[in-house]
Amino acid sequence: MFVSQRCAKLINLILPAYIGKTAMNDKWIHIIGMPVVTMILIAFGDVNPLRLSQEMLAIKVIKSLFFVLCYWESNRMLFMYMRTRYPDLGDTSKRVTWHLLVFVVYVVIAGFVFTYINMSLPQNKPESFWREYRDVLEKSLLLLGLVTAVYECAYYFRLYEKSQFESERLKKEALISQVELLKDQISPHFLFNSLNALISMVPEDPQLAVIFIQKLSNVYRHVLSYNGKNVIDLQTEKDFLDDFIFLHQIRFSANLIVEFKLPDQLDQLKVIPFTLQMLVENAIKHNIISNRKPLTICIRVHKKVITVSNNLQKKTSGVESTNTGLKNIVNRYELLTGKPVHITTTANEFSVALPLIYANEDL
Repeated sequence: MFVSQRCAKLINLILPAYIGKTAMNDKWIHIIGMPVVTMILIAFGDVNPLRLSQEMLAIKVIKSLFFVLCYWESNRMLFMYMRTRYPDLGDTSKRVTWHLLVFVVYVVIAGFVFTYINMSLPQNKPESFWREYRDVLEKSLLLLGLVTAVYECAYYFRLYEKSQFESERLKKEALISQVELLKDQISPHFLFNSLNALISMVPEDPQLAVIFIQKLSNVYRHVLSYNGKNVIDLQTEKDFLDDFIFLHQIRFSANLIVEFKLPDQLDQLKVIPFTLQMLVENAIKHNIISNRKPLTICIRVHKKVITVSNNLQKKTSGVESTNTGLKNIVNRYELLTGKPVHITTTANEFSVALPLIYANEDL
């Protein structure tokens, strides 16, 4: 019962990959490859095929074709299983190592079967079992090595091409994010609010006006300094966010509340640049902020995610949402980490959970 269950699990793993074999686009390899390999085995065999009788030649052709078909398809199924088990470019060494180990065991066992078949058929030149077995092993290693090399090289280069494409796409997403952020920061609306706040501060509190100018300068410096970087440490992002929030709190005063619930050591934690800023900016942009309805934004780390949440009090007019910034964040995390961004909306709260990136992760 246990063995049958194990076999069923193995079949369930292999069969879906095998059924989906057309995705490999190897139709012509089958059509051309198997006859060609069969002819090579016959042409370079121990006996010149021109010296064989018609009966022996027919037996040799059928036997060789059966030999190639069995080895080709079984090795191909093995490769498809390994591709399902180790699908990524970084898994290439594991995939090849395990394939070769199973490959060797399979050749040793299958070699006995094919040798027994060969010894059971009429032979032009009878050989001993072990010499025939050695001959079968040599041909098996040659054939399976060739098939494995063809499929593995094709798959490897396809993965490499895909990784290059995703890398370029990630750069494009990052560039779009930088452009959108810079556009938002230098928009007339943002500058108008910042300059109005600064004008009112200069006569009333010159010292605060100087600090305001420094914070505004820090925001722009941060945008320019981290252009093109995939990740930055959470401490750097928080420093930038402190400056950014300061500029808005000058305008909204105590009506804008931002709470940080972060661990003491932030250097080992990383995020994609400007993601926290975008989420805070969206919360400020799309929600009412007043004495009667203060906006509270909470940024906290829990387990392996960092969550930005706010109480929901949407503006009913004046602001159109395209969700471009949020889509950009989702796409960049998916491309860079392969992990999802969780967005949750309830009647009273909106939150976005970002997967944390650790310093030892190779991105």
